[in-house]
Amino acid sequence: MKKKAIVDEIVKTGILLYTKNFVYATNGNVSIRDGKDIYITATSLCKGDLKPKDILMVDTKGRTDHGKPSIELHMHLGIYANRKDVNAVILAHPFFTNLIGIQPGALNLSALPNMEKHLKDVDFIPHMKPGSPELAKTVAEVMKKTDIVVIHRYGTVCAGKDLNDARYKIERLEYLARFLVFKQIMF
Repeated sequence: MKKKAIVDEIVKTGILLYTKNFVYATNGNVSIRDGKDIYITATSLCKGDLKPKDILMVDTKGRTDHGKPSIELHMHLGIYANRKDVNAVILAHPFFTNLIGIQPGALNLSALPNMEKHLKDVDFIPHMKPGSPELAKTVAEVMKKTDIVVIHRYGTVCAGKDLNDARYKIERLEYLARFLVFKQIMF
């Protein structure tokens, strides 16, 4: 894939995530792996306002020639190191998924048709300091066996074969979480 196409895809995805309220303010991060290069959003930027210059290329050691990558860079690198089938990673902060994440047992994948098929296993991990080596290591380890991890009181990490695949997992999970929250309120 050409660099411009990768950068444009990350910018577009960041804007979509922001528009759909899956990220807010400067939270969240998006990356794509292309061979040995990783393209990732720079730190502390609103994903709804991304520009091509805000996407940094890093190597598998996390080195870049300019800018400061997302604080979750090492999480992304760990996932890529463990999963050769993954070429895109998104860390988002979807509200209803975070709400459901407070009670992991409340997430019932069979509550709506096809959710088990599309989401398979969703794993939950306890809250850890954002950007910490502990969080990066734990998420990378858990994601050896799943594409989706909900981090208690923080966010959701989704991995996919491409950005659309990862984003669709977030969208489906957030739709299911919203359904379950409203179901609890109404019944």
